[in-house]
Amino acid sequence: MLLSSPFFAAALPTHPGIGETIVFQINGLLVVFLALATIWGVLELTGIYFRRAAARAKATPPPAVVAPAPLPGLPPQVVAAISGAVCVVIDARHRILAIAPVTADLDWAHEGRRQIFASHQVR
Repeated sequence: MLLSSPFFAAALPTHPGIGETIVFQINGLLVVFLALATIWGVLELTGIYFRRAAARAKATPPPAVVAPAPLPGLPPQVVAAISGAVCVVIDARHRILAIAPVTADLDWAHEGRRQIFASHQVR
């Protein structure tokens, strides 16, 4: 009767003895430990993959900074500071095409007022 059941390892009689109870509990612990070991193995393999990917990324040389042609009236130190800031923020290859001053109508105060007025409904 016990072997005819598809889950014979998890089947207990109505009044199990101490030996059957211990075997049942050991089977349960083995299933739990096997599941935990599988999860640990998958996480360890994932960690190995990401460590190797990070090592490959460090092995590639950093992208070269391409500074734009100096603008008239803009000191080369400012161009170098902007280029350095772009290089720190963007880790991929990049090229600065232009450095232009911000026009007066695009400042933060005007944008804040625009958002406040846009949020009000006309009655």
